[in-house]
Amino acid sequence: MNTLIRLRRRLLLSLCAGLLPGMAAAADYPEKPIRLVVPFAAGGGVDALARPLAREMAEILGQNVFVDVKPSNTGQIGAMDVAHAAPDGYTVLISSAAFGTTPAFYPKVPYQPVKDFEQVTILATTPQVLVANAAYPVASVADVLQAVRSGKQVNFALSGSTGIQSLATELLSSLGHVQLTKVPYKGAGAAFADLIGGQVDLMIDNPASSLVHVRSGKLKLLATTGQKRMASQPDTPTVAETLPGFEALNWFVLAVPARTPPAVVQRLHAAAVEAMRRPALRQMAERDGLDVLGTTPEQARAFVSAETDKWTRVVKEKGLQVQ
Repeated sequence: MNTLIRLRRRLLLSLCAGLLPGMAAAADYPEKPIRLVVPFAAGGGVDALARPLAREMAEILGQNVFVDVKPSNTGQIGAMDVAHAAPDGYTVLISSAAFGTTPAFYPKVPYQPVKDFEQVTILATTPQVLVANAAYPVASVADVLQAVRSGKQVNFALSGSTGIQSLATELLSSLGHVQLTKVPYKGAGAAFADLIGGQVDLMIDNPASSLVHVRSGKLKLLATTGQKRMASQPDTPTVAETLPGFEALNWFVLAVPARTPPAVVQRLHAAAVEAMRRPALRQMAERDGLDVLGTTPEQARAFVSAETDKWTRVVKEKGLQVQ
């Protein structure tokens, strides 16, 4: 009996010895600068959010948080960098909905959004907007669907083949039971030029870059893609008001490598949530149509999983491929 007790004591001591370094590291976190990886080009939507977020989090955490831009069209390079980093909370990913949609188009991508990361929080979501050339003779989603059903060719600009805007266009086609003519572009700049010039008719895009053209009168706003109307555009209906069940959101996630200590994840979560409530980020959210969430890590994991599954189904059902 004494032998059994001694064995149990040794096992308990060995477990404590293994836990204490991690617990101490979490208690002292952060002790050095934190790298916030942006996996897209500087100046884009993720980068625009990352920079004020880094400043606010640095002040809250008492350590420098610096932005490290590792650009690629689909965010793979930056995501892989973080997935393979040490799980200590000093390498953090900030990404968009592409974090969940990219693996649907690239089955061999060497990371999985849920398996290989701990989700810290969904910082915010934003509906997309359906905009049309100012002279295009439609005023609603119903008008667009009717035009297609009457045999007219309706040209939709796609600013990329794997982004949420392209997927939203596919969902509109699917739920509306219509065949849209899709015109691919290598970026939003060229797509906007042709949309404003009348070479294409419509486009689904993010509000931050589209609404400036709406306000100038170069484009007109037909609908938004959330389940509820945008607070900044209360008179604009949602696509779901015409096609029930339609929802296509861009979203911004904060994530760290899998096996990062829970206490570190919670510390980052608390700092990020507080940062998003501060005036600088609140004003940015209002300007760009962001709905600030600040979900718990558990809610963030469920959200990313659901979004990944949803858009993977769309990609498979429509047989979509990278163009």
